Amino acid sequence: MKLYRLNVTADGEPTAIFALAKDVDSLLHTLEYEDQGDADEESLLPYFDGDKKPRMIRSLDEVPEDFLDFICLGDNPDGYTVAEFLEQET
Repeated sequence: MKLYRLNVTADGEPTAIFALAKDVDSLLHTLEYEDQGDADEESLLPYFDGDKKPRMIRSLDEVPEDFLDFICLGDNPDGYTVAEFLEQET
């Protein structure tokens, strides 16, 4: 599994979604058919249209501290937070 970050807006404010998926296609499929958190749909459209690409996150250093406790969306049956997923990967 890979951890991806998508820069989006929620209630008009910039934020991020962190989601687990095998690849970008799986990620977009998951976001299309599952809950996208509080993200505004318009901010997700560039990802679906291919105008923007999600960023793959490889370490805790790439994640702002405010997001470490966020639960990852996507293929996350264990309910890992961003920090828990990255810690178990090392």
